[in-house]
Amino acid sequence: MRRHFLRALPALALAMTSLAAQAQPYPSQPVRIVVPYSPGGSSDVLARAIGDELGKALGQAVIVDNRPGAGSMLGTQFVAGEKADGHTLLLADVPFAIVPALYRERVKYHVERDFAPVALLGVSPAYLFVNADAPQRSAADLVQAAKAAPATISIGSGGNGSLTHMMAELFMGSTGAQLVHVPYKGAGAAITDLAAGQIQSGFTTMASASGLYRAGKLRALAVTSPERQKATPDVPTFAESGIAHMTVQSWWGLVAPAGTSAEVRQRLSGAMRQVLQMPAVRARFATAGVEVPADTGAAALQKYVQEDLARWREVVQRADIRIP
Repeated sequence: MRRHFLRALPALALAMTSLAAQAQPYPSQPVRIVVPYSPGGSSDVLARAIGDELGKALGQAVIVDNRPGAGSMLGTQFVAGEKADGHTLLLADVPFAIVPALYRERVKYHVERDFAPVALLGVSPAYLFVNADAPQRSAADLVQAAKAAPATISIGSGGNGSLTHMMAELFMGSTGAQLVHVPYKGAGAAITDLAAGQIQSGFTTMASASGLYRAGKLRALAVTSPERQKATPDVPTFAESGIAHMTVQSWWGLVAPAGTSAEVRQRLSGAMRQVLQMPAVRARFATAGVEVPADTGAAALQKYVQEDLARWREVVQRADIRIP
């Protein structure tokens, strides 16, 4: 019996260690927010805007960990493989739902099986712009002109597979307009050329275009939000313009590895509700053109993810977009 007891000691010690770890209140160590992009972009700005305040709410340091590469896949895959204990989170955005459709078998994780929603942080619409000297005064005008002369009006984007490319394809699919897609290495370059008259139309956020828009170099034809924006009350929504299926918002949220307990996710979601009400946090979001929605819960984030997975899968398939 003594021999059997001695043999059982390691397993007993391991079980007791595991129970002790489970008994520790969450969080028991610093929380890491993985941003799957380089520093400086919108996702990085939002992560750093919430980091310190979330740390205060949780009673632990919050560290922003930039892990760029492979169109956000490297950082996302890293989080999918981490322990489901709430100490590693992912700052997810729209590419989280686009990448699986674009890269197919190259994606080593499954968005719906490998992650659990925690909180919706913010949303931001896109605008359809033309050069200020263009004759089109509305989105309907652009559709009419494109149908009258198919494949003669150009529409720029931040590159093949980018959100601005997806928006252009969604617009063409929703209206039947045939535009010529011109991919750039970044949305900034596309909007600069649009202001210079090198291309004729393009989608981007107001945060990216505000300087040129205020300078009178661009005209906004429509916005993809459900309602008109306070900053641009004269710009109609696509729904108001009679164009269906174009109510689309960029979004940002926190997700955790699948298997993270409901208690931990509720703690995080509750802490984020507090953080997102802080004026200083909202002000930093506003500088990035991001608005905190009324509902920041996990279910609200899940709704955006599910809708975008279906939406962008259909767009990629219909337009036969392929990324080498």
